Amino acid sequence: MSSPHPCPRCGHRMAHLSLNGHDQRLVEVDHCRDCRLVWFDDFESVQLSGLGWVQLLRRLDEGGGLALAPPLAQAPGCPHCRQALKTVLNRTRFGAFAALECPIRHGHLHTHTGLLAERGLVRALLPPERERLRQGLLRLNCLNCGAPADARHDDCRFCGSAIVVVDLPRLLHALTRERHGHEPAPAPQGTPMAWPCLACGHPLDPQRDAQCPSCGDPAAAPGLAELAPLLDRAEQLLNDAASQRLLDAARTRPVAYERPTRERTWRDTQLARLGRFFRSD
Repeated sequence: MSSPHPCPRCGHRMAHLSLNGHDQRLVEVDHCRDCRLVWFDDFESVQLSGLGWVQLLRRLDEGGGLALAPPLAQAPGCPHCRQALKTVLNRTRFGAFAALECPIRHGHLHTHTGLLAERGLVRALLPPERERLRQGLLRLNCLNCGAPADARHDDCRFCGSAIVVVDLPRLLHALTRERHGHEPAPAPQGTPMAWPCLACGHPLDPQRDAQCPSCGDPAAAPGLAELAPLLDRAEQLLNDAASQRLLDAARTRPVAYERPTRERTWRDTQLARLGRFFRSD
């Protein structure tokens, strides 16, 4: 395992995160908790499995509420070649997102909010939500640094990240995509999850309800700290699916042919074989 990269913002060593990837591989990702930044080498972000994303989302919440570390005087540079990172606007099936990229493609740098946007797990505030935030009826924190959101600004006043909320149904569906392929999420089984609506407090099930059944507001989470029940549920579904795949593979594995065994007698000795040889002549 390579040594951790220095953080492009504060210069301190970033923490190595060993996360689950596809095909039973481990993906090494660098994370600076103090600056709320994640560095991906090459195509590490697309190599993470659903369980890897669950693990990463749990780690992203560690720096919430802490003051940001003081930045370096110079612009952020690539941890490999030290060249200044450039801002790029990438597009996935979930929409457009901004990131800082090495000019010679060593990797890319994400804020926590930008990382969630890449996976299509967050959305901008709707006008009714912004109005309730202005009236003091809704409390939201910046997903990147945990500072209180202000309805008068689209960006956080402290770290500059966009003020967004987590889209709960899309989050669970994206995390468990490898479990159900490209099909819509199946109906929940067993006891449904209860999640309070941000607008009215009515319990809703993010696996089933895209909107609150009481007031019609979209299901959203105010921050990463509130995602623990959803991540627990996603992890359980993914582990169950992996166990089922192993069980199905064991059932369909062909059984090797075994020659029936019999008890050896004097006829199986070398002397008996020699006698049969001379009798045949």
